[in-house]
Amino acid sequence: MLRVLAALLLALSLAGPAQAQAQPHTVSLRILLTNDDGYAFPFIQALRQSLIAAGHEVTVVAPAADASGSGTAFNARFGSTLEAVERSPGVWSVTGSPGDAVAFGLRVVLAANPPDLVVSGPNAGQNVAAITNHSGTVGATIAALDAGVPAVAISTAVDTSTTPPSFPSAAQSVAFATKLVDRLARAPLPPLTALNVNYPVRPSGKVSFARLGTSAFVSTRYVPAPEACPACYRILPVPASGPDPVPAADRTLLDAGHVTITPIDGDWEAGPLTTALVKSRLRGLTP
Repeated sequence: MLRVLAALLLALSLAGPAQAQAQPHTVSLRILLTNDDGYAFPFIQALRQSLIAAGHEVTVVAPAADASGSGTAFNARFGSTLEAVERSPGVWSVTGSPGDAVAFGLRVVLAANPPDLVVSGPNAGQNVAAITNHSGTVGATIAALDAGVPAVAISTAVDTSTTPPSFPSAAQSVAFATKLVDRLARAPLPPLTALNVNYPVRPSGKVSFARLGTSAFVSTRYVPAPEACPACYRILPVPASGPDPVPAADRTLLDAGHVTITPIDGDWEAGPLTTALVKSRLRGLTP
């Protein structure tokens, strides 16, 4: 019920009257900006400039190199080291995952002045359906929620209808991300809430709240690669061959040109019905 109420409040805040939408934001947010493509990736640099131009205070703390597909990983090898370098004023690189970058940013770089919001992206490629669970872009928002900071993940869809797939331009997703952050400056996210936002290849002009789908738009297959090594297998892509079975799924709406917004809370606990079913099936179990 709390999740439903949080989503409803968010929907109402984003669907306010046209007059309110036309007003400029009056609050400057402190933002920790990260990604999974690396601190020097052009998309994150473009979003940094756009957010600063909109009046926000932005600190970049992002992986030193591409960390795509790292999900919610973070370094828990106690006694090991990571390298964190301030590349220029307000721009840090961290050798590790997006989660490592967010944790370091919150506990070291911005420890004395915590951010109001963590923004992750824009990612070059959609993070929808089953892909979301493995996304470093979304994983960064989970690290933020772990620390009690609301967060937004922004991804820009790749056009998989072309051969090879054509990669997106960041311009439109950067503009939308800035508009979204400005709205959140006036109407903050509920506690312990993140947004998974995906910008389409061919926008239809619609913004829709979407459910997380269950079928990835691309999965993997493993093909023997003896030319690499006797026990090697090459990882190759397998495009999705059918629609997502979930009604109003993010993948489906994104393919139709909608900007999709999916509220997430980082909580993997099953709902009450599933919990009750499991309890009934395990009743009487003893050590």
